[in-house]
Amino acid sequence: MKIIVYCKYFNFKNPLDKPKIETFVVNVSQIPKIGETIVVERISPQKQFVIIFEYIVTAVQFNASKELADSADAQVNAFLNHCWEGTSNFKVTNFLEQ
Repeated sequence: MKIIVYCKYFNFKNPLDKPKIETFVVNVSQIPKIGETIVVERISPQKQFVIIFEYIVTAVQFNASKELADSADAQVNAFLNHCWEGTSNFKVTNFLEQ
């Protein structure tokens, strides 16, 4: 299943700055529920290590209309709960956990 994730980031060094919103698409085995965790891996810009992001789902909107074959199955709001680095041989695929 394909979902679109919307995540809002705050600048903790300057909390009065306008928050930034990141949007990305993830393929998962099932549409997440509120409170579930989405874990996403990304390769660092230097491609020397993997950065793992853990997001907590705060809202889910199902897409009732599937006009396009490539459209997402749902839209999800989430917040970044944790991120860490791994080596390039540390493999994590997109998954859900409760």
